[in-house]
Amino acid sequence: MRNKGKCLGAGLAMVTALSAGAAVGSPASARMAGSDDLTGASARSRLADHYTAASVRALADHEVVVSGLDNPRQLVWDNGGGIRIAEAGHGSYKPENCVSGGPEGETCIGRTGKISRVVNPGRATDREPYRIARGFLSGAAPDGTFAVGSDGVDQGPLGRTFVQETYAPPDVLPQGTGGRQSGKLLTLDKRIVANISAYEFRHNPDGEDDVHSNPYAVLALKEHQLVADAGADAIIKVRDGKKSLWTVLPGDTDEVDPVPTSIVQGPDNLIYVGTLYSLQPDKARVLQYSRDGELLRTWRRFTSVTGVAVGKGGALFVSELFGGCPPDDPNCIPGRVVRIAPDGTRTSVPVPFPAGLVVRKGNLFVNAWSIAPAKGAFGNPEFSGQVWRFEM
Repeated sequence: MRNKGKCLGAGLAMVTALSAGAAVGSPASARMAGSDDLTGASARSRLADHYTAASVRALADHEVVVSGLDNPRQLVWDNGGGIRIAEAGHGSYKPENCVSGGPEGETCIGRTGKISRVVNPGRATDREPYRIARGFLSGAAPDGTFAVGSDGVDQGPLGRTFVQETYAPPDVLPQGTGGRQSGKLLTLDKRIVANISAYEFRHNPDGEDDVHSNPYAVLALKEHQLVADAGADAIIKVRDGKKSLWTVLPGDTDEVDPVPTSIVQGPDNLIYVGTLYSLQPDKARVLQYSRDGELLRTWRRFTSVTGVAVGKGGALFVSELFGGCPPDDPNCIPGRVVRIAPDGTRTSVPVPFPAGLVVRKGNLFVNAWSIAPAKGAFGNPEFSGQVWRFEM
């Protein structure tokens, strides 16, 4: 039996419930820069000691498009040339909405997930978030970091916007915190399109003894939607509300699972899926599929993939949540975006805790500080969730 604990739930009791620790956006069990395991409140304190505004500004030459985001995750183009951002929220700052999470610490649950939009992102500079939807289920550490919730968003060719909500068992959710949304594919106004988690619980497509669901990212196509379930290690197809299995992701060990965290369509109309591989260094992959779910190609040697984009010239762009830190640098800020040229050449740029990314017209846009709430992480307001722009 492979490990279903996906190593993504730092300090969150709800995250433990979300696929036995499979919720994306956490450093649990991850070793950064040769340090001890970073988990819970002690992790946040130690990270805060290392990160300074000066060191962040020195990371790379970039433009901040928008700041003050609430744990930004999936990032997509919309049909009007703007970008849409799934914000997982900050859980709740109300103590009565917090539940015990054992050694991981408390999880605070609320309806703080959001969807934001940025118009003319190629010209935008340090804007405030413009929210087009609010009130999605969210769980986070008491300080709002490492949230899970409305992690996925995409707008289909016909204009309908879909939001993917992560899963938590009903018995861990305080009353009035949006439990009806748990594990569901939703519309922007929170109508239920499909219960994604129910497919894993009923069919368990990867056949493992442990049954877990953590729907995380969505790709909206013309006639159907594809949802990456990080807990189920599967891509679920939804057409007119009916669910079916599109593919089960391949694994190659008895200890860790693929953990799909991102799904996009490339300019070649093929489907690209990024995997976390339980945060194992250099084990994560990007998989290329046909429109029918046939595996065509695999790129290897990544660390904790949380975003994928494909340029028109065939270059592949990959967010590595904890990538890029050498073992001899204890002050390294984890995270980078890797560019793989068509000839296989790799270059990278450091980005703190990156997540979703998109490319267009010579610009790369990426969610930075994807584990941070709007008020900032580790006690520093400059470490809020952001979108960065790079010229390619």
